[in-house]
Amino acid sequence: MRLLAQHSPDFDPSLPWLDLEVSVKGETRLFQQIQAVRSSPHTDRRHAFTRLLCPDWVNVVAFTTEGEVLFVEQFRHGVDASTLEVVGGVCEPGEDPGVAGRRELLEETGFAPGRWLSLGSCAPNPAIQNNRCHFFLGLECMPVAALDLDPSEELRVWAAPWAEAQALLRNGGLDHALVQVAFLHLFQWEGWPEFLATLGRG
Repeated sequence: MRLLAQHSPDFDPSLPWLDLEVSVKGETRLFQQIQAVRSSPHTDRRHAFTRLLCPDWVNVVAFTTEGEVLFVEQFRHGVDASTLEVVGGVCEPGEDPGVAGRRELLEETGFAPGRWLSLGSCAPNPAIQNNRCHFFLGLECMPVAALDLDPSEELRVWAAPWAEAQALLRNGGLDHALVQVAFLHLFQWEGWPEFLATLGRG
């Protein structure tokens, strides 16, 4: 990369800001809202920032033994509408993300993978959140149990051929940003071209 401009000649974005005041503004099972007054390491000026302290998340792109992609459809209260997504959820305290992904896949679909791979992770919104979203690929998934949903969860499970899943990605049928990122990570997987060929799209 080529540096074009920066805040000041000695600017170093990796230098941490100093906490001056920190207060909790709200807390739920999913996040803790923090108001932090911090000083810049470059100017010493004080600024207030909102931070959301969240557990890590997992998203699972799962293919059945027939080569279909598993999706879940549910009502999402943020957008007040139903969405189609890959399996996803929250890591429990101290839970390994890979374990969380397998657990969510089993609970939300009743399927278990024959093969399991990590696809990496990302920071969902580093401007205000501290957590990461971990992506996994489940291959050769087979039904082994009934759905085991949380009390507030109500969903439908779909299996879509790859051509249909690809069309959903292209036409906006998969509108969740982290679901789109999960597929981006899938496409960067070194085994993707070979696996894609087995889906009749090579």
